[in-house]
Amino acid sequence: MKKDKGFTLIELIVAVLFFGIASASIALFYANNSKSIVDSEKTARLEVAAGKAYETFKGNLMQRMYDSGGNYYQLVFDSIWVTYNTGNIIFAITETINGVPFNSDIVLDSFQFDKTKAATKNEAKTFNSGSRIWVTVKTRSSSDGDSIQMQTVFSRHR
Repeated sequence: MKKDKGFTLIELIVAVLFFGIASASIALFYANNSKSIVDSEKTARLEVAAGKAYETFKGNLMQRMYDSGGNYYQLVFDSIWVTYNTGNIIFAITETINGVPFNSDIVLDSFQFDKTKAATKNEAKTFNSGSRIWVTVKTRSSSDGDSIQMQTVFSRHR
């Protein structure tokens, strides 16, 4: 009897099936990994935009305000107490990172002022150190609508 060398049809089908399952598993692994990388990059960009808004607002807080005669009358920090109410947007900025615009709003959550200078916020003119404002930095991507929120507190220092 003559012995044929080679694969049978059954062996060939099993090998192709095994190779297909292995290839599909590897492709699925790479697809999920790529999605994680894209999501991480989006989150990082949102955090950078929120951080820029925070730093810009923080830098503006201790700037001096002057009247029309050029006389100093209060800090921007102090004006927030008499100008805004809880829930108001007190600062807004748009940043572009790698060609993607991000909008950041800083919303006033609450405030606590040092009562040695004023009994209510309407009586406030100048505040002692220790006065605080709590805010939420809300940042969203203009391209896909993803967003993050960060809560923080600013203290008045002399």
